[in-house]
Amino acid sequence: MGAGRTMPVQLPGNQTNSDAQHTRHSRVIIDLNAIRANYSYLKSTCPQSKVIAVIKADAYGHGAIQVAQALPHADAFAVATTLEAIPLRKAGVTQKIIILGGVINKLEMGHCIDYQLDPVIHQNFQVELLIKSKLTSPLDVWLKFNSGMGRLGFNAVDLVKEINRISDTQPETKIRLMTHLANADDTDDQKSLEQIEQVNQLALAEYEWGLSNSAGILGWPQSHKHWVRAGIALYGSDPLVSEVSNQDLQPVMTFKSQILALNQCKKGQSVGYGGLYVCDQSETIAIVAAGYADGYPRHLSGGHVLVNGERAEVVGRVSMDMITIKVSGMSVSIGDEVTLWGESLKANDIAKFSETIAYELFCHAGCHGRREYIGQ
Repeated sequence: MGAGRTMPVQLPGNQTNSDAQHTRHSRVIIDLNAIRANYSYLKSTCPQSKVIAVIKADAYGHGAIQVAQALPHADAFAVATTLEAIPLRKAGVTQKIIILGGVINKLEMGHCIDYQLDPVIHQNFQVELLIKSKLTSPLDVWLKFNSGMGRLGFNAVDLVKEINRISDTQPETKIRLMTHLANADDTDDQKSLEQIEQVNQLALAEYEWGLSNSAGILGWPQSHKHWVRAGIALYGSDPLVSEVSNQDLQPVMTFKSQILALNQCKKGQSVGYGGLYVCDQSETIAIVAAGYADGYPRHLSGGHVLVNGERAEVVGRVSMDMITIKVSGMSVSIGDEVTLWGESLKANDIAKFSETIAYELFCHAGCHGRREYIGQ
């Protein structure tokens, strides 16, 4: 072998080309059968609505193209930007693709025209871009109403004005309307009902509406209109803050690594950066080959992992490439598989210990870990 050349590493599982370049021990296993089951379940909860599968941020770290191809009968997809949508079109995805963030310039509006993408329009300048565009075929657009989220969208007066402007200047353009529920994850919070009532008071029922996000689908049947958006629930994570878990959702991502080393620590010995954990007796501490560089949350406190199906407490500070766990009394060997989250260890629980949400865990692990797909 010549100088400077390396042999390619053969990795197990069904992986994409980009995933094959990963050299980390961590693995992210994506169950596409679970994706399909969750989509079907969410659709069954609102049978009169069309369900948009939200696959922005590379499908929350699960792989946008793979998820889209696993859902050939999905009513539509949604991403954040046109640059996320174009690879989907090139991969052969033919369903409606909604651009949730809208467009920011003439080039992106051109992308919508060229690739038949549905921009969400939430600013006056976007209406101007649409009006000045040369449409080669009719374009579908979604106007966003700010009913209380306070981020994007028109107020009631401007919404009607912009509907009329588009209708007058682009009569072939199909207009749909949408809003975003801000507090739908809390079924005890009445803000969702207030937002739904604001929509109803607009008296724009002749248009197709989309109100529900995942929490709206599961917690607020009043919000089920013509369209709903399945985001985090599509990936098996319950969006509701209620203690009653939704058992019908199937976890899609399993995050795994392996034991790198085993240390016999004495009473009083500290473990990890800052000496945050001190052994109160002689203990066996295992080092797991995963850290925040792999997408494991650095701020986790009080969480646990599974080693050979047994629960092991995470102790000390999570570092870039490693976490330390207590395995005293357990039958553990170097190289044993460790489950960081998955079917028997919910990502929502790990997120609570880390003062974050499962969305962030999925995005980070899916971005950094080596992805493998099952159920294809």
